Amino acid sequence: MSEYERINSAKMKWLNTRNVLNTIRREARISRKDLSIKTGMTTGTITNITAELLEKQYLVEVGSGESEGGRKPILLELNANAGYAIGLDLQATEIVCVISDFKAQVLHSERRSINVAQGKDAIIKRMFHLIEKVICEVRVENDEILGLGLAVPGPCNYEKGIMINPPNFPGWIDVPIKEIFEKYLGLPVYMSKETSCAVLSEYWFGKAAREKRILGIILSEVGIGGALVLDGEIFQEKAGESMDIGHTIVQLDGHLCSCGNKGCLEVYANGRAAVRYVQESVANGETCAIKGPLTYASVIEKANDGDTVCVEAIKKCAFYISVAVGNVLSLLSPQKIVFGGDFIDKCPMLYEKITEHIERREYPASARAAQKSLSSFGEKSGAIGGVALVFDAFSKSKFNVDFRTTDE
Repeated sequence: MSEYERINSAKMKWLNTRNVLNTIRREARISRKDLSIKTGMTTGTITNITAELLEKQYLVEVGSGESEGGRKPILLELNANAGYAIGLDLQATEIVCVISDFKAQVLHSERRSINVAQGKDAIIKRMFHLIEKVICEVRVENDEILGLGLAVPGPCNYEKGIMINPPNFPGWIDVPIKEIFEKYLGLPVYMSKETSCAVLSEYWFGKAAREKRILGIILSEVGIGGALVLDGEIFQEKAGESMDIGHTIVQLDGHLCSCGNKGCLEVYANGRAAVRYVQESVANGETCAIKGPLTYASVIEKANDGDTVCVEAIKKCAFYISVAVGNVLSLLSPQKIVFGGDFIDKCPMLYEKITEHIERREYPASARAAQKSLSSFGEKSGAIGGVALVFDAFSKSKFNVDFRTTDE
């Protein structure tokens, strides 16, 4: 067998095994026959893969299904105790940490607010504490944990595990975040952009399972992120960023963004932009129902109550988001668009207005067919995507895939 054939054979085995594991994870219990139907693999391939997974105790047989005229089929399910995965999402205002069993059932989660002004060391220490807390709550040993998936803000060098200089994290320059966590925890650590992790969670566990092209948009008080998952793989440069939709230009020579450019989507459509629009309306003499401090929370509250000034601010944000998303639709024709983040979670109107604007535009037929939805996992999306990173790496490392050769 040639080197090329060996590499492709190994990768095909990994892809098939991952498909089997994910299908069983979604179905909970399934027979080999139904597994063959769901995955499109031959019964022989299914028999070989499930035999190996049973031998390694990643699967268990759990009784019989309904007979279709012959012997009752034996049902398979994942062995929940085969390993555990931790996912941690670092955002500009909070950190979220989850721990799951091998079935990807979240056993415990924790969430903490942070203030980036406290500095890198204080925040990393808090991340350590949160990880230790979820491990303690579930009472598992380190050798039972498959790894930690870190969802972090970019820009990053993902190949080396370095956070380069995230705009909303002053002082975080060339932070070797992967190495720091591996040394402290003694666990394998995998990392990706927080937006990419949120979209990956949809592919592995959520509403976008089996979709080939998934676009994700995460909208928050501070940032706006984009990500693309193609055939279950994050579209991402190893040494840099991809799909950084928050820093695409939507207003020529507009307001200065934290990245150093002017007119970025982020500065025109994040939660702080909504506050700015309300401030501008009030300065022009319009009456707003907010009586106390004019804040992100108060703008969302009054927009949800129907206050005209606050609603108009949300509509402006939605318009700019629809412009950026519409451009991506025309370029990439994703099959699924998933929206998430605290801004859209707290203000359902934002999603409604974005979709209204998008649907008014004309697109190529393939782009028009794109389905739109909100995130399946809310504030836990990034952290659950971290869990997906761990399971993805696990399937590669356990089933003979060489990262260096097959990721080229």
